[in-house]
Amino acid sequence: MSNSPEFSTDRGTTPSPDQIRAQLERILASAGFASADRASRFLRFVVERTLNGEGDQLKEYVIGREVFDRGEDYDPRVDSIVRVEAGRLRSKVEEYYAGPGRADQVVIQLRRGSYTPAFEARRPEERVSSSRWRLGVGLVAAGLVILAVVAWRGGIWATVGDQSPTEAIAVLPFASYSTDEAAQLLAARVTDGITSELARLGTLGVVSHTSAQQFAGVRRPLREIAQALNAQIILEGNIRDEAGRIIIQVRLVDAATDRKVWVKDFDGRASDIPDIQRQIAKSASAAALQRKR
Repeated sequence: MSNSPEFSTDRGTTPSPDQIRAQLERILASAGFASADRASRFLRFVVERTLNGEGDQLKEYVIGREVFDRGEDYDPRVDSIVRVEAGRLRSKVEEYYAGPGRADQVVIQLRRGSYTPAFEARRPEERVSSSRWRLGVGLVAAGLVILAVVAWRGGIWATVGDQSPTEAIAVLPFASYSTDEAAQLLAARVTDGITSELARLGTLGVVSHTSAQQFAGVRRPLREIAQALNAQIILEGNIRDEAGRIIIQVRLVDAATDRKVWVKDFDGRASDIPDIQRQIAKSASAAALQRKR
């Protein structure tokens, strides 16, 4: 196996190591990575090792030891942290290129089944197309803002000004009692799903999933976490699979008192999870609003 960095030239010219490092810094400085220390460290490690010709050495055990500070007794078959975090990192990189990095010249790819990234440079016409797309979106957004201002001045929305959420809720990463990768990914998916459902309700301000994710596995008083996230309410929970039956326990914590104000269990089959997420969001929102009455 070659020790040289793996560059793809299918779509354009080959990016230089300096271009790749500049792109790495651009990604790590983006909003999605700014507060994600674990993902940033992971991405920097695999990119630098590949550029140094050590891409073939990027094995799960090495990453666990070097990136996640696991000890000599680390066993990837028992501890799935690398696989779980690799999936999350891949999603974050894809989100970056679907958003702020849409017109970037250099693409850093994290492919499934490998921890070694690939690099490619887009053709000029691809970047022009992306730039035009972003310009079009920007013009549409600007038009919507103008319409909103006109509507507001005309009094169309004057009656809803006092109905904006006054409190924010943060959904912390749900815990899983299993080290199995599928169980860990299910917990992450449920956390994200509940966050989205709460945002759709619009009854509370909702801290972004990306911001709350930084507190995964962090042992700090919930009052401190809530303060860091500028949230008045915390939703936490755990998920377990008992013979195909998914059981989710959720708890609502008042950040000001650091006390649980609501606890409830939900259960169903894997196919029921979307409905369960909606039920949790509605019930938690109602309980959060009820506590002030």
